[in-house]
Amino acid sequence: MHLLVVHGWMHSADRYKDLKRDLESFGICKVELYEFPGFGNEPTRYKDRILEHYVKDMQQYLKEQSFDGILAHSMGGNVVLKAVAEANRGEKLMLLSPVYGGIRFLKPAVFFGPLLFWGIRLLQIPCAGMGLLIRVLSLLTVNQWSAMDRQLVEDVRRADASTGVKILAELASDRWRVKETYRNERVMVVLGERDRVISRKHIKQLSTDLGGCPVKILERTGHTAVLEDYDRLLELVGNWIVG
Repeated sequence: MHLLVVHGWMHSADRYKDLKRDLESFGICKVELYEFPGFGNEPTRYKDRILEHYVKDMQQYLKEQSFDGILAHSMGGNVVLKAVAEANRGEKLMLLSPVYGGIRFLKPAVFFGPLLFWGIRLLQIPCAGMGLLIRVLSLLTVNQWSAMDRQLVEDVRRADASTGVKILAELASDRWRVKETYRNERVMVVLGERDRVISRKHIKQLSTDLGGCPVKILERTGHTAVLEDYDRLLELVGNWIVG
């Protein structure tokens, strides 16, 4: 199996290097890691309508590459689902806490863009104090302090602040819905039991719009399963690949 892994907001492809290594060590798949412009080592490319550009980039990438399955988290799940659904493609999908139907409590990001921009720039100052503050703020998405690592801090420091703020605002207000013409029986949605970013209401709507796709709830896990319960996520993905 050829698997594509797509990261979420303020993350990078490096976040999934361990997952790539461990899945490939099983000998059941080859894994490629995708990185969005403005995050990780991928330079900034867009200044407006970033989400729309991300979807078009993904559609082009999937035309050029052949994958049997795609694993995508949060923002990545939003982009991948749009790219696949709008092109009526049939790849096997596992969507980890995908953004669907907007994020209500983050809508003020539209109005406080400059403040958020300078806040991210402040966090990117390379000192221990700011690294600690990044971890504190990450408690919005990661429920366990012990789950946070150095990669989390590095990803925030490498992200383009402007891209991060604009894409967050776009995701918060996104009202895109899956069209009835797209039906893919090979979609699985995964949500953390304690996810404070993605609501169960939105995930239930997504499942309905996809024709009743299965939804797996990870107990005691928040928005970032790869950090909070890596071993269980690895087992889940491994079973999904061979299933």
